[in-house]
Amino acid sequence: MLKKNKVQAEGAEVLEATESKALKKRTKKSTASVGLILFLLDKLTDSIYSAFCNGFFGKIFTSYSKEQAAFENGFLRNHFISAKFKAVFWKIRLRISKMFETSWFLCKTKNTARSWLGVPLKSYGKATFFFGVYTVLVYLIRLILPNLTEADLSSLITGVVLCVISLPMFLSKESLARALDSGVITNMLCSEFLGYRKESFEITLKASRTKSNILIFLGMLLGMLTLFVHPLLLVLAILLLMALLIVLNTPEIGVLLAIFFLPFLSFFAVPSTILGMIVLITAISYFVKLIRGKRLLRMELLDLAVLLFFALIFFSGAITVSEQKGWEEVLLSCCLMFGYFLTVNLIRTSQWLKRCTLALISSGTIVAMLGILQYFFAAVSVDAWVDRQYFSEISNRAVSLFENPNVLASYLVLVLPFVLLAFLRSPRGKGKTLYLISLLSVLSCIVLTWSRGAWLAVIASVLVFGFIYSKKTLRTIFFFILSLPMLSVILPSSFKHRFMSIGNLADSSTAYRYYTWKGSWNIVEEYFWSGIGYGPTAYQTIYPQYAYAGIEAAEHSHSLFLQILIGLGIGGLLVFFCILFLASQMNFEYLKNGKNQASRFFIIATMCSVLGALVMGCFDYIWYNYRIFFLFWVVLGLACACIRISRAEEQRHAFVETNETNYATKDLGF
Repeated sequence: MLKKNKVQAEGAEVLEATESKALKKRTKKSTASVGLILFLLDKLTDSIYSAFCNGFFGKIFTSYSKEQAAFENGFLRNHFISAKFKAVFWKIRLRISKMFETSWFLCKTKNTARSWLGVPLKSYGKATFFFGVYTVLVYLIRLILPNLTEADLSSLITGVVLCVISLPMFLSKESLARALDSGVITNMLCSEFLGYRKESFEITLKASRTKSNILIFLGMLLGMLTLFVHPLLLVLAILLLMALLIVLNTPEIGVLLAIFFLPFLSFFAVPSTILGMIVLITAISYFVKLIRGKRLLRMELLDLAVLLFFALIFFSGAITVSEQKGWEEVLLSCCLMFGYFLTVNLIRTSQWLKRCTLALISSGTIVAMLGILQYFFAAVSVDAWVDRQYFSEISNRAVSLFENPNVLASYLVLVLPFVLLAFLRSPRGKGKTLYLISLLSVLSCIVLTWSRGAWLAVIASVLVFGFIYSKKTLRTIFFFILSLPMLSVILPSSFKHRFMSIGNLADSSTAYRYYTWKGSWNIVEEYFWSGIGYGPTAYQTIYPQYAYAGIEAAEHSHSLFLQILIGLGIGGLLVFFCILFLASQMNFEYLKNGKNQASRFFIIATMCSVLGALVMGCFDYIWYNYRIFFLFWVVLGLACACIRISRAEEQRHAFVETNETNYATKDLGF
């Protein structure tokens, strides 16, 4: 019996050992097979990279510098920009510059600004205090006298807040300039965000009873004006006046403010017009600085293509079928398109590039968070944007500070690659966590817009971002494909239903787009060469004559490329494609040959931002909102500015290294 049990035990051990060996063999085989698959994926990635860099694509898309050299040394330089022309131009510019620098107005303005910055902070505190006190008094007068307008509690709160703010200002013994420099928040705002140097605040304290009395009188006057104007509007007017003076002094800040405040202009009745005014003021400041010789202007081949597209938009106002209204749209579009030229010529250091990126990311994050809160806590009617019979589960869509979920999605699609880059490139710590929150907020808000075009744009831009950013992206895609069955179980059915409905004409919104495209193509067939004139009003004027029954009220063609073709004709569309081609050449060439790693990653973000916008533009006319139109050109300008900054730094380093080598050679006696 014992022998039998012993034999059975030994048999069990042998069987267990055999099974263990078989399991190890299977594990080794599966590991080897996975390793083989990953090896093959890496080989495939290397071959794709090699084909793109060294093949026909690489030759075509990395020859921008050759084209630029031919442009500079060709007909234009030899026949229009001769040495004599340059000499005359510089003489005229020098005279105008001297007139500006020695002008009484400019000198008086500089001295006045410095003198007011030297006034004690407590004098400004007195003005703020009396502003608040008189605001409270006006509120009490409204309560006592029923004949006046009804008392507003927000006026009382504003007055009290102004009084509280003035208290720490009373205790300060520094000048306004020193206080701005020594404060933690103000120093970060002025030095880090706005780019003012420390020496700008080195102004000695100059107590003046006259200026102190003027400030007190001004505070009283502002408080009394609250009888007619809400105090918040007066505070806003003061802030706008300060911003105007700052932009006139430093036009780079105008670009920065336009990027950051772009979505928040929705609080005004005419946000696009206000944005146009910001761009116009910045342009005036830039041109004054340019004439004075304090800023530069450089035109490259890409800039010339953008200028040609700008000219086509402008002159399309002469042929538009919408007359006066069309001219207003054309002029506003041209004004906003100046954002590209301002960005390229004003953003000339890596610090300003970082500030613009931070402004875009921070603004986009706030908009995304507001969109998420609005989606869950403030219902918005979606009847105009969703087929309720086909998508009964969609009861709300995020719009945030924009009036339309698709416009919000377009904005966030442009912002997303910059947030993704900031998250990937930031070191571990609080910064990484903040960028992760920002990334999740933007992605979540894009999902909650329920914009299928935006979802496709995000997939395209993230995939391209990953392929260029790292060679291991194909591995990630492989494992993602393997996890698709699991994702189909995890994802809510509403998202799957919405995504799978892309291209389904049973959905009324898809059918609406399809028949709008067909009706719009009827316009193209008749106005293929000339176009009907730029702007949505021209389209809305002529479209009903070519529309299908029941779809006469379309405001645009729901396609960026089709809308350009309709408005500007085939010539306008070809020029736009030329801009995209030249920008791609410039970007790919720098990705291949650039030495600055940070700049290369930034170029990836700008490329994917524009790519996402173009993918979404296949399904919607994203330029219908002027602020998205402006941001599109600014992002394109940021890419060009980054490359020019990097090239200048590389040339500077090469010059320094050459000089150091020459000095070392002389020291050795050669």
